[in-house]
Amino acid sequence: MIDWNALYKVSLGLYVLGAKDGERPVGSIVDAVMIAANKPCALAVSCNNASYTKACIEKTKELSLSVLPKDIDPFVVANFGFQSSKNVNKWDMVTAGELNGLPVLPQALAHITAKVVSQYAFESNTVFIAEITAAENIRDAENLLYEDYRSKFKDEVIKSFQQHMKEKANG
Repeated sequence: MIDWNALYKVSLGLYVLGAKDGERPVGSIVDAVMIAANKPCALAVSCNNASYTKACIEKTKELSLSVLPKDIDPFVVANFGFQSSKNVNKWDMVTAGELNGLPVLPQALAHITAKVVSQYAFESNTVFIAEITAAENIRDAENLLYEDYRSKFKDEVIKSFQQHMKEKANG
């Protein structure tokens, strides 16, 4: 038996994972990221198999990460977490930047770009192992942990998305 509450105690941050679909930037929220090696510098990123961003990374073999701060606008998390880049141009709805041709959030704590060197598919997720091509520290502050999201921030994110959808419906 797996007690998910036990697994939620594993420290995870929240990140915006970026990629490209041709020239169009795509992205989604991920929480399972780790530095996997330092020579060469590499990271592991787990991505849901149903994610359109994941499909784009498989094609281009490139990805970006924006490390989210605790003070991030709740809409950023809602935008990248509650809708698909297949149907929505998410990067048009936020202030966006670019690093090595890949989308990043200027309000992030750090930006990372990487090239995929291998991947492993599970039933629910694919883990990408990617060699880091650039990493820049933007500002020092506390990062948004998944635990914080679940315990304190999720309601704000949901309200923000509901407000966005109401405004969208009203034109």
